[in-house]
Amino acid sequence: MKIRLLGGAGEVGRLAVLIKTASNGILLDYGVSFDANDKPVFPLHVRPRDLTATFLSHAHLDHSGGLPSLYVSTKTPLYSTPLTMELSDLMYTDAIKLSGYYLPYTLEEVRETMSSAVPLTYGEPVEIGRDAVITVYNAGHIPGSAISVIEVEGYVVVFTGDFNTVDSNLLRGADLYNIPKNPDVVIMEATYASTDHPPRERLEREFVQSVKEVLEGGGSVLIPSFALGRAQEILLTLVKYGIDAYPIYVDGLARQINQIVGRYPHLLKDPDLYKKALEISIEVPNAYVRKGAVEEPSVIITPAGMLKGGAALFYFKKMAQNKKNGIFLPSFQAPNTPGFQILSKGYAFLDGTTIKVEARLEWFDFSAHAGRRELEEFVKRFTPETKIILVHTDPLTAAPFIRRLAKEGYDNIYLPTASGEEIFLSKKFW
Repeated sequence: MKIRLLGGAGEVGRLAVLIKTASNGILLDYGVSFDANDKPVFPLHVRPRDLTATFLSHAHLDHSGGLPSLYVSTKTPLYSTPLTMELSDLMYTDAIKLSGYYLPYTLEEVRETMSSAVPLTYGEPVEIGRDAVITVYNAGHIPGSAISVIEVEGYVVVFTGDFNTVDSNLLRGADLYNIPKNPDVVIMEATYASTDHPPRERLEREFVQSVKEVLEGGGSVLIPSFALGRAQEILLTLVKYGIDAYPIYVDGLARQINQIVGRYPHLLKDPDLYKKALEISIEVPNAYVRKGAVEEPSVIITPAGMLKGGAALFYFKKMAQNKKNGIFLPSFQAPNTPGFQILSKGYAFLDGTTIKVEARLEWFDFSAHAGRRELEEFVKRFTPETKIILVHTDPLTAAPFIRRLAKEGYDNIYLPTASGEEIFLSKKFW
């Protein structure tokens, strides 16, 4: 068996892994990254005719964003959960609207992608390709996300996609109990291999307390959030702790995602809390309501999470220079983004204007990824004979993680560092 890293090797983003055996070509994710000019960067090319099956772990574009480019002339079966496919359809449509000029696909290819989907249910094995079976389990990352166990021609492969083993208000942690302890290989994300996330209950209390202080002081709170996953988690946290005495507005793509996720209550940790949150929150359908949202003490949840665009920029320009207000960032802030700039320098340069932040500014680590502690525990679940490949991480982050585990006797971890790298696996040789 050959494993080829098409993307996500030595980098966070554009994850794509090809498993090649005598009779099968199985593609695991096919995502995109975005460069400094917001142009999409794709994984290495794979010929669709060489694929017998494709698996999509979840709907975030860094895992899913390149897939429609493979559905121009072929219809390889695409295995994923129904929620992931419904969310991906929305994400693709939005990506075309924002970056269509730079994308090698149109809505026609998106339709072909959707029509190629084969639904997966957690815990139910499904035959894929030739002499191959896939079983998926809740990954705990975003709604619909899945860890896959692939049995192919005598090998067992575990592919995590992105995963989180800690319960959140939105989802239960990843279902690890059914993951085999002795697969041949585990391909796992290690985004936060050098970072422990704070205890979730403490984080929630600190976040809610900060929100309350701004509201009780007569200000409003802007919470720029990733539309998929983070916006829903923040909304549930606010409602859980009784912040609904004040208006909670939801803007941008998060509105549609809220409604889609609400149609899958069986996948949520607390369906009743989610239903209550949707009933309490106020959707922002137009500029008139958007303008009104900033004229009273309120909480506003809106993309984009790094303030790179979307409705968040409108609110930021209106709210940033009022000391009564709060701007709370609950999402990762990449370098060279306005969100990173305001955290590090206290101002942002937007549309030719420098905007100094006078509002209360805080960052909260509401990550939906496993942290260092959880990643170490995950590695230690497997037998020493299992080969572990780290993806979706950078070498500076992963190297200390690997060294620390090696000192404890776990010398079965490999870190590929370049796209195109190939790993050969047999029952005798690594």
